[in-house]
Amino acid sequence: MTARWLLFFLSMVGLGAAQEQAYIGRYLTDFPGPQVCKDPTTGTLLYVESDGRHVTAISCDGKLLWNRDPFKDAHLPFYRTEKPQIVYIGLASKNHHSPGEEPEKFAEISFNNSQFGTMRISNGEFQFSGQD
Repeated sequence: MTARWLLFFLSMVGLGAAQEQAYIGRYLTDFPGPQVCKDPTTGTLLYVESDGRHVTAISCDGKLLWNRDPFKDAHLPFYRTEKPQIVYIGLASKNHHSPGEEPEKFAEISFNNSQFGTMRISNGEFQFSGQD
């Protein structure tokens, strides 16, 4: 009987651990400082500046392509914190495109207030996706 309960308990712990790996909440995560994400196809670097709000794109030959504040550009409301900062930037898992358009690459952005969205690498256009 004890062995059954132990087996049941261990399977539930394993299931909980698997679920935790599928979702990463970033609510109230400390700002890690400046961050860089590189598009391997174009060599474009996306740089989250030290204020945690601005993202700068730099071409592979060192030219400034654009500089954006995705929070301000999307007119996001303040939510859960007075100082929203980008705590994660990384390449989106898929290319996105409308019918008849060339696929474009996007970066995923998460703020420390749990708001998140995608940023078009070509021009910095930010699309708000939601909040937890």
